[in-house]
Amino acid sequence: MNGGRRSYTIVIDVFSYCNLRCPSCIVGNKFGRMEDWPKGLMSPALLDAIVTKAKREFEIQDIGVFNWTEPLLHPRLPELLELINNHGVKSSISTNLNVRESYDFTRLLAARPHWMRVSLSGFSQAVYERGHAGGDIGLVKRNLISLARARDRNGIDPSCIEVFFHVYTYNMGEIELMRSFCEDLGFRFETGYAQIFPVEKIIQISQGNVSAEDEALLSALALPLDKAIGITSRTGTRACRLLNEVLAINVAGEVMLCCGTSMNAVNTIGPFLELSIEEIQERRSRHPLCGPCLALGIPDYFDNGPPLAQAFDEAQKVP
Repeated sequence: MNGGRRSYTIVIDVFSYCNLRCPSCIVGNKFGRMEDWPKGLMSPALLDAIVTKAKREFEIQDIGVFNWTEPLLHPRLPELLELINNHGVKSSISTNLNVRESYDFTRLLAARPHWMRVSLSGFSQAVYERGHAGGDIGLVKRNLISLARARDRNGIDPSCIEVFFHVYTYNMGEIELMRSFCEDLGFRFETGYAQIFPVEKIIQISQGNVSAEDEALLSALALPLDKAIGITSRTGTRACRLLNEVLAINVAGEVMLCCGTSMNAVNTIGPFLELSIEEIQERRSRHPLCGPCLALGIPDYFDNGPPLAQAFDEAQKVP
């Protein structure tokens, strides 16, 4: 809270499509009816209206132009970032970097995003494509080189861009190869355990509803889901950071239940521009999905708290 006002991070899908099919993500595991998702590009006018209203109602910590989709596919992304920055608000990007080699990274970074993450899961194509299905690690590496050059041309603080390596059981041997590649380019390199999304899938799995595809993914997790949920379900979580501190908005400008749930219609709270923040939070707080989610401690699973970080570190130790 700041001066008694509510404070939120906002994540917005400014585009309705992702070019990859990662099995741990709702796009790749096809959770729900994707044909029912709102389609299209968010216009600068709609984004401007969202930011303007949000500033009136609460403090904005940051606006991420991503949630389930790939923001670099939006042809006017630099304009959207500049719009956010002109409101005096920090902007951020998370990307798989599987975009054409001619992508104008110089123009993107000239828009001054406060923070940028490149997510990947391997150094070789055979390993990378298991976690980032449909992706090309060779293209990502070439784009990382271009991104580093654009960073230097724009005088961007190197700490503002990180490469995040999603760790599975099968890619641990490639962590140091990618770390060396990225650090040679001046990027900050981080690792973390790969997670399963959305909340509803985790609940289904915990209830024994597991498909063959789920089994394959579960066996590849560096931090086993049953071990993670076994830890988080004992913490007695009663407050949810994702509910109290984060707002997720889809490409049509509708508030979703949270950034970790599916895009199913039942999780649509309503148009952000037509509801007060008090009404939005009241509707979110009484959603029936929150009870079983909190019972399993799923917010703690997403947040990678100390007990899970320790369990993950232990899982990475190779005999």
